[in-house]
Amino acid sequence: MMGRMLVLCAAIALVGGACSVREDARPRVIPAEQRDDVNEIATGEEAEGASRIYLFSPVGTDEQIRLRSVPRNEAVSPTDLLASLLRGANEAEASAGLSTAIPADLEIRSARTVGTRLTIDINDAFNELSDDGLRQALAQLVATAGEIGQVQQVRLRVDGQNQGWPTGDGVVTDRPLSIYDYPGFLETSQPDFPSLPS
Repeated sequence: MMGRMLVLCAAIALVGGACSVREDARPRVIPAEQRDDVNEIATGEEAEGASRIYLFSPVGTDEQIRLRSVPRNEAVSPTDLLASLLRGANEAEASAGLSTAIPADLEIRSARTVGTRLTIDINDAFNELSDDGLRQALAQLVATAGEIGQVQQVRLRVDGQNQGWPTGDGVVTDRPLSIYDYPGFLETSQPDFPSLPS
């Protein structure tokens, strides 16, 4: 009897394990026919492609602005993708109300990937931003950088010098930034969690 129970438990574990959802070992491309169009994003010749940048979506007066990913076809290297981010919204995206917090005079002097870290050297254009504007621009830059290969962290330098940067909650840090430093900035199709019973 005990032997049968062990065999039955082992069979259930094998079947259950075979049916479970497994995490991918690395990013993969999902075929177009298997994708859902969660957000209404601007389309057109300029907005087609496999690479993505992040722009801010339009919101009502009492809502927090959120980052929405939009496709780019010309971005084949980290420098190309970041240059596309600096150009901001194309005509169709601007008509749909998408915008950028990146200053128009921001210059990317270099962008170099080592492992999972992207080091970006910029001019001092971020100095002109308000506290909120700086956090928004950083979230936008870090989210876009996360679209590059295996990049998980961004080290941002000004004229070759490391500097402290505010995270989403305003705490200044001198460590590399990740999208997890800016919770709540990305649009999501995830419904709000229900409130806890009191």
